[in-house]
Amino acid sequence: MRFLVYTKTIAELDYDEETRVLTIIYRDGQLRSVPHVDPKIMMRMVAQLPPERSLYLMQAAI
Repeated sequence: MRFLVYTKTIAELDYDEETRVLTIIYRDGQLRSVPHVDPKIMMRMVAQLPPERSLYLMQAAI
């Protein structure tokens, strides 16, 4: 699941459900991986995103 994030430093969040790795993509191009992220935490984060700003949510809605 890939989510666009509108903050000053973070551009995208990319979550791999199989490996449970969250990759944070910063606006300056740096990447940071966070292993062992619980899917429940990801769903809490997704719930805070407006649907029109998330490709995953828009595809799920269609």
